[in-house]
Amino acid sequence: MNSAVLRRLAGALLLLLPVLAAAAVPAPAPASASIAFLDSFVGGTWTAPLPPGKAGDTRAIELVFSHTPNHQGIHFESTLLSGARRIPYTSGFYAWNAAKGRFAMFYTDSVGGLVSGDAAVLDNALLHELTETNKDGTVDQIKVRLTRVEPDAFTNEIYLLQGPDYQRVASVRYTRRPDPPHQP
Repeated sequence: MNSAVLRRLAGALLLLLPVLAAAAVPAPAPASASIAFLDSFVGGTWTAPLPPGKAGDTRAIELVFSHTPNHQGIHFESTLLSGARRIPYTSGFYAWNAAKGRFAMFYTDSVGGLVSGDAAVLDNALLHELTETNKDGTVDQIKVRLTRVEPDAFTNEIYLLQGPDYQRVASVRYTRRPDPPHQP
C-alpha cells in the first residue's frame, strides 16, 4: 500500500474512535425506566446503621423519599440518629431533566453545605456526579452510587475526588420499613 492510502485509513480510524468509544459505554435507562426506578424509593422509612459514636452510643441514619405535591419531583430528608437524639441532616430534591436525559439533584446539609449535580440510572443503580460547595466556600467533587440490592434494600457509596482519583469515603446499606397502616 502506498502512503496516501495508509493516511486515509488512519484518518478514517481516527474518525471512528469516538464512535467506537461511545458504543462501549452503556446508555442510561430511558426516562420512564429512570423515573420508575427513583419512584421505587418512595414510601416507608429507610434506615442504615452507622458505626457507634465516641461514647459507644448506637447510631444510624434515616432517609425518607416522598413525591412532591405535583408529582414532578421527589423530595428526600435524612436524619442522623444518635442514641435517643434525632438530628436533621439533609434536605434535597430530584427532578427529571428531559433535555439532559438525567435527573437534576440538589440538597443542603445541616452544616451549611450545598450539593448539586446530575444523576442517571444505569442497570440497578442511580449514579450521581455532584459538586459540594462547603460553608467556607471550598468545593469538592463527589460521586455517589445508590445500588438496589433487594426490593427493600440499597447501598449508598460515596466517593470524593482526592488528587487525580476518587476515593470511597463512605458505604452504608439502607433497609426499608413500611409506613404504618393509615388509621382513620
